[in-house]
Amino acid sequence: MSNIFKSLKTLSWDVPEEEYRKDPAISYSTLSTFLEGGYEAIKNPKEMVSPSLTFGSAVDAILTGGMDEFNNRFVVINGPNISSTMVNIVKSLFQIYSSIYISLSDIPDDAILIILDKLEYQKNWKPATRIKDVREKGSEYYDMLYLCEGKTVLNKITYDEVCSCVRAIKTSKSTAKYFSDNFDDPDDMIEHLYQLKFKIPLENGIIYRCMIDKLIVNHRTKVIQPIDLKTSSTPEWDFYKSFVKWNYQIQNRLYYRILRKIISEDDYFKDFFIEDFIDVVVSKYTLCPLVWKCSFTKNYGDLTFGKRSQIYMKDPETIAAELMYQIRNESQTPIGIVTDGYNHLEDWLNNIN
Repeated sequence: MSNIFKSLKTLSWDVPEEEYRKDPAISYSTLSTFLEGGYEAIKNPKEMVSPSLTFGSAVDAILTGGMDEFNNRFVVINGPNISSTMVNIVKSLFQIYSSIYISLSDIPDDAILIILDKLEYQKNWKPATRIKDVREKGSEYYDMLYLCEGKTVLNKITYDEVCSCVRAIKTSKSTAKYFSDNFDDPDDMIEHLYQLKFKIPLENGIIYRCMIDKLIVNHRTKVIQPIDLKTSSTPEWDFYKSFVKWNYQIQNRLYYRILRKIISEDDYFKDFFIEDFIDVVVSKYTLCPLVWKCSFTKNYGDLTFGKRSQIYMKDPETIAAELMYQIRNESQTPIGIVTDGYNHLEDWLNNIN
């Protein structure tokens, strides 16, 4: 590739992913968690490993970093045949206690029960039965995690499903142009950039961070196409429902604003045009990758959609301002709640979304 242009990578926040995840700047996941669970969900985050997130990360790793990236972060084993729920329990125990106990049998009963209660595992069973069940089914997997410490463990079945999703995206006529191994692109003025991280304050002074799965930067036409990968447990054609359920509008709209602010402050990139965000979606059950375009990426303010039942989408920066109000004031109540007088029901009922 020619070096006559400036790479967008020079404007990114070049830190390891672990440092990125730990940074206190506001992210999409922070805002989505707050919107769903309130301030309490931010103050007391649940310590659990989601199999769906692990699966999505594995697909992302191969598509955005190749097999080298995947092998750095994951290891595939023919492990014990246990449920995804048991995998989640053992991984949670391992995260907390692996530095203290080398075996699941060494972890105290009370410590195991805390995790089981958090994950609501077989709550109708006697405590001794619940503990025995975990020790019998999860000990071998715990041992494997110990041997593979530092990497995420996938079983062969899951790995095969990951590879199927990757193949589908790389070969589908709708998505291959974004993630194909064989970019037939004679234009050396086009950059394909993966997992760039950015961190910047927006207009309200709140500092945000984001990591964009892929950016296609056309230096000839001065156009940037942001792309996010999504693995779904539902068919790809139902993604619009997942978009609402998981508050993805926050991600698309916030990431656009962060990127827009970053390039607006650079003499080379300030005149570049950012296309509407697109989400490339694949499900391991249907393997029919689709591309969904967020045509309201650049819209500010609260948005409403729908005919019979109204869908309400709050502006990402409004959500952030509400969160920061509670953080800064250590307030248990949200903005607008009166603690020394009347709260008017009509006002709040009219704002129900």
